[in-house]
Amino acid sequence: MTIIALDTATSILSVALVSGAFTAQKEEWYFEINAGQRHGELLMEVSDRLVKTAGIKPGAVDLVVCMKGPGSFTGLRIGFAAAKGMALALKIPLLTVPTLDCMAIACSLWPGMVIPVIDAKKQGYFTAFYRKEQRITEYLNVAPARIAELILQDSKNTSPNASGIREILLTGPDGERVLPVLQALLSTVPDMQDQIRLDPRGNKGWGKELVELAQRRLQARNGELIKELPVRSEVFSGPLYLRKSDAELGRPDHEAPIEGLGGLIPPQVLY
Repeated sequence: MTIIALDTATSILSVALVSGAFTAQKEEWYFEINAGQRHGELLMEVSDRLVKTAGIKPGAVDLVVCMKGPGSFTGLRIGFAAAKGMALALKIPLLTVPTLDCMAIACSLWPGMVIPVIDAKKQGYFTAFYRKEQRITEYLNVAPARIAELILQDSKNTSPNASGIREILLTGPDGERVLPVLQALLSTVPDMQDQIRLDPRGNKGWGKELVELAQRRLQARNGELIKELPVRSEVFSGPLYLRKSDAELGRPDHEAPIEGLGGLIPPQVLY
């Protein structure tokens, strides 16, 4: 099975390709570049070059995967357009994976809380809380003050003697920006500032994680590959934005509502 994954959710454009997935002959190719606002210009060129480098004919690709969001409005639309084009042209399924999930699994060895953050503009950040890859909140669009409140709420439910699990790791492209704000907001809480760390590799492409989560979705609970079964295509799906764009809001000073999707536990548990 050959899978191509397109990550256009942030300024770092990345594409991952896996051939021979789930076999001993599995081979992987990867490319990333800080594309800024050039995703539309570079995505198809990079994808085509990666396929040629792997020595694979375009018709041999079995599955295309792209970021579902949240993330850059324009970037997500470009990724969806390219992925849908590939899926329809090659008559293959399209799968989408939430951006924050990809960022969290990159930190799966972290013993405590993992909090990926992406700038959502309007003084808000896209985020969710994870423990060992399991999401324990909704996907959120909130201000740093709300993130601090949720951290405090979680700390009250965590044993102070539980080694490591009280440690918090900020990751994602905007972790460095949020870290000092959270430290200032939590400055009056004993030892809390020292528990928040920054992932030094948080600002990168997530194509590898994207294709990894896609492969997990292709496995049945007993570990057997579902490759002989029809894979539900998301070719008619759309991005997860969490808020409206400035154009949709109608005026630049309009405050966007905080929105989210249901998490693994009811939102009222943390709110």
